[in-house]
Amino acid sequence: MTTSRQSRGETNPASEAGPLPSSRGIVVVLLVLLWLCFLIRGCFYAALLPAWEGYDEPFHFSFIEYVGAHHRLPLATTPVSHEVQASLHLLPLSWEQRLHRMDPPLYTEDSYWQLPESDRRALQQQLRSIPPEWYAQTGTAPAMYEAQQAPLYYWIMSIPLRLTWQWGLAAQLMLIRILSVLLASLLIPIAYIAANRFFNSPTAAVGVVSVIVCMPELMIDVTRASNESLAVIVFSFLTLLLLMAVQPGGFRWFVGAGIVLGVGLLTKAYFVVAIPAFVLVALDSIRKCEGERKRVMWHALLGLALAVFLSFGWYWRNHALTGSWSGEENDVAAVHGGVGHLISGALQVNWIGGVTSVLVSHIWFGGWSFLKLPKPMYLLFALGMAVVVAGLAKLLLKDRLHSGNLFVALTLYVFFWIGLLYDILVVRLATGVSASDGWYMYAVVLPELLLVAAALYALLPQRGHWAILPSIAAAFAAIDVYGVYSLLIPYYAGIIRHTDDIVRPMSFVQLANTSPHFVLDRLTANRPEVVSPWLLAVLALLYFAATVLPVVLGYVAGAGALAPAKAESSQ
Repeated sequence: MTTSRQSRGETNPASEAGPLPSSRGIVVVLLVLLWLCFLIRGCFYAALLPAWEGYDEPFHFSFIEYVGAHHRLPLATTPVSHEVQASLHLLPLSWEQRLHRMDPPLYTEDSYWQLPESDRRALQQQLRSIPPEWYAQTGTAPAMYEAQQAPLYYWIMSIPLRLTWQWGLAAQLMLIRILSVLLASLLIPIAYIAANRFFNSPTAAVGVVSVIVCMPELMIDVTRASNESLAVIVFSFLTLLLLMAVQPGGFRWFVGAGIVLGVGLLTKAYFVVAIPAFVLVALDSIRKCEGERKRVMWHALLGLALAVFLSFGWYWRNHALTGSWSGEENDVAAVHGGVGHLISGALQVNWIGGVTSVLVSHIWFGGWSFLKLPKPMYLLFALGMAVVVAGLAKLLLKDRLHSGNLFVALTLYVFFWIGLLYDILVVRLATGVSASDGWYMYAVVLPELLLVAAALYALLPQRGHWAILPSIAAAFAAIDVYGVYSLLIPYYAGIIRHTDDIVRPMSFVQLANTSPHFVLDRLTANRPEVVSPWLLAVLALLYFAATVLPVVLGYVAGAGALAPAKAESSQ
């Protein structure tokens, strides 16, 4: 949205064809490099994060094991596998996992590294000695509560797990993590195509992708055994198809968008919020297409019918088993309380605290150990969010939602936030805590960044537009590098630990007194044999390069590499 014409949703015939041939080649090179950076960063995180450090990872992984071993879906009360249960008493667990009621012995990252080395070696040997066939045996506790999740991701990942059941737990977990990274990396081409269609500018599209590659909490979110990696891709693809559907003559894409919506509903329950968004986008298109209203309506209805057809069986099962359509445990408890319980609960919620919890954990939350950045860093991002809100208000006053592209991004994002607010409510009713999880928002990372860029383009002078997205990428890259080297690595190596539930970053004194060999040796404990100290050291170097390079590529693209294309899109 670099011009007023574009902000009204009009297209420029000259820019519709995209960049000139020479610029198209540059775009391909930039995207390949950015895609490679995403994969390198993902592989590094997959190797760095200890087993079960990903949010709810042991319960997601046990779900995959159950489907692979028994060829049916578990219940939320089904215990985890014998293999996972044994590992929970041998591995250092994240700080959050202390809250799960399990019989001792249990070790946190803090207590594990204070054990005598001989005791740690014995635990590591016991972990390696877990019989592979235990993956098919159901344990006794804890319950596999992530069985409440929609099943598609678990069906998919159960196939490679069945083929590698003799590998052992550490190797299988690494395999699932790497496959999740590969799946999530499809976000790169999807985001570029969608952003290019949204802005009519390859420069802006490359900028959007560079930000995505550098986002640290996104990387933590998708480099674990979890259905979030698939959900991010499906929601982004839905966004792209709806952007295509609102273009002149593009209403046929509503059918494809409906199919993708159905796939999303089989991936994650929060896709329910995309149903009203889909309906509103379709109604807006019907309103604008005076000569083809019936055709638009029938294609949209067909798409919606296909979404319901694909997913209805799963949600009917949830309702039959739990009384709630989503099947999510907090939602089940809230629904059983009735509408009056929800209304009275809404008056008790600390909404400011709940929204703050979402925003903080959306920026950087350091895995399931809930490590946090220093407060000034969060305050700087909060200031940036305030600027974005001001720019979005200015854009909406000017555009008045005449742009179909803007309407798609805004509708998807707003309804997702409505879903998060509902989650804050049901969590408050179930636990007494007003909070939700900001990493869920990476499902809508594409519409979010489209809105952020459009808002800043509307607010700031046009001559500086080329640097906006690379600067955001630089900010994310900075907190990513800081978080990895000052918090994650020293915490997982046992150099720093919780003090009064807070982990302070590693000091320069601790850094000077710590041997790299000592750190690498500890970081590769309980990993597959292939993850040697040397491999992790190489990955750490590649990670740094792959975090800095997207920022450089964003600035290079904005400053002149795509000048012919940029000139076209601003005519």
